[in-house]
Amino acid sequence: MKREKFAEQMDLISNLPDHIIVHIISSLPTEEAVRTSILSSRWKYLWKDITSICLRGCENDPDKFANLVDHLLGNCSSSSFLSFEIYFPDKIGLPRLNALICNALSHKIEKLILNIKTWFSWFPAPPLPNCALVCSTLVVLKLRTCFDIVIPESIVCFPHLKSLELCVILPNQDSVLQQLLCSCPVLENLSLSGYLDFCEVRKFDICVPTVRKLDLFLEYKGRSEISEYDIIINTPNLEHLSITDDSLSRFVVKNLSCLCHAEIMYESPSLEAVETKHINSLLELLKGVTKTLLLRLHFHTVNVLEKALSYTWPEFPNLVMLDMILSDESGWTCFANVLHTAPNLKVLILDLERMNTDPDEREPCVWTPPDSVPTCLLEHIKIIGIRWFGENDDELQAIEYLLKNALVLEHMMIGIPAYWIDEEVAEKLLTFPIASVNCYFQVYRRIHYKNSQNKIT
Repeated sequence: MKREKFAEQMDLISNLPDHIIVHIISSLPTEEAVRTSILSSRWKYLWKDITSICLRGCENDPDKFANLVDHLLGNCSSSSFLSFEIYFPDKIGLPRLNALICNALSHKIEKLILNIKTWFSWFPAPPLPNCALVCSTLVVLKLRTCFDIVIPESIVCFPHLKSLELCVILPNQDSVLQQLLCSCPVLENLSLSGYLDFCEVRKFDICVPTVRKLDLFLEYKGRSEISEYDIIINTPNLEHLSITDDSLSRFVVKNLSCLCHAEIMYESPSLEAVETKHINSLLELLKGVTKTLLLRLHFHTVNVLEKALSYTWPEFPNLVMLDMILSDESGWTCFANVLHTAPNLKVLILDLERMNTDPDEREPCVWTPPDSVPTCLLEHIKIIGIRWFGENDDELQAIEYLLKNALVLEHMMIGIPAYWIDEEVAEKLLTFPIASVNCYFQVYRRIHYKNSQNKIT
């Protein structure tokens, strides 16, 4: 039966024009696209017109893999590729690596993704071939390995590049990165992984007026000695900002009037080692994103905020959606403070996964009701979602408090993983008094939300 159905599907596809079939097989993994040549005489050479290549190298035989890439590029008749994505084996030699990259770029590709599995930042960085810096057709460039980049003078490297993903070692590549960013006049998406070496206090500017989405990942290459970095973000058209930082950098964030989505994971060395400078750095970072519509705070960030209860917090007057990942260490301690900073909040997501990873070993966090009910609960919050509810007393008390005080609530959704669901607890949840007469309350096995659309399902 399955064979007959497959044969019917193949007949339908085979009736399509060649260019449509080529478009279909171009979306397959490259090795599978090549295998379609055995289907029939008509399909024998169709794979040669594919417009994208995606291959993962074999660790056991890097030469064989390199020969395969050369064979594909040599036999494909497409004058231009839309995409070339290669995961190189770590043992491939530099001459062969450079030759493959230059061969691929000669096909006028629009999307280039390079990844060498085990060449991390603490190994000597391989040089990026100059041919990669003069490819004027690139729209997307993702270098997921720290390459040694030398930019030619007086040249616009990427006149059409809109998306750039890059790994750099700072401060070694400070000037190179600045040159590279200046060479991308239409850049819209920037994903930057910065591995910081020990050094004196330094400043680094990310000033790209065209960028709309910035993902910034900062990590110390070695943890034995800690230095400080000043990161200045000045991107007036930025709409989406994601920062993951365990480098203890200081952030100066400017001109984010268009910001819609901010996601912050700011990690201190340890909960006990949180110092005043760490708290001030995080609060200064949050101050820079106060105009955002959506804010996501990871558990590391919440840990630091738990130590900042006596400080003055910035307010988020435009915030309509908040997603907090509560931690085992801080629990609900700073929860009320965060709500008080967002008077117009409409959607609240609480992720309790970190609190419930090992429910048998976890020490219950104490729920203490805030001194005053946050304005957003009384007047604006319409949707509350609880992910990974663990059936602990503190969580029950918090949910009871939210239901009692959310006066205009329309939807309360709680996700309880099936492998530890307690029917009695689920029933107890449904008996809590609800202040809002229009609230629909439901318990699910799992909930998730699409943050780009501010929807929960």
